[in-house]
Amino acid sequence: MKEVTVKVQGDLVVPQATLGEAGLSGRLRLIVQPGEIRILPEPTSDAEEVVQELAGCLGREPATAYDFHFKLGSLYEAR
Repeated sequence: MKEVTVKVQGDLVVPQATLGEAGLSGRLRLIVQPGEIRILPEPTSDAEEVVQELAGCLGREPATAYDFHFKLGSLYEAR
């Protein structure tokens, strides 16, 4: 844990290096309460989680190696 004391005379700027030490990057969420400001990573949406889970799954294998359980109704239709 690292504690930093500053005298604020205007805007408070948190250096990127300090955020990096805390493991904070990308989009952040600020929670402002009396006497406290919390900086948290923005929670990922469900779609982002799915993309992260699927990242690289079609690496070197051909797409035909995967069974997506589609039923073909005709030449141009997948159900």
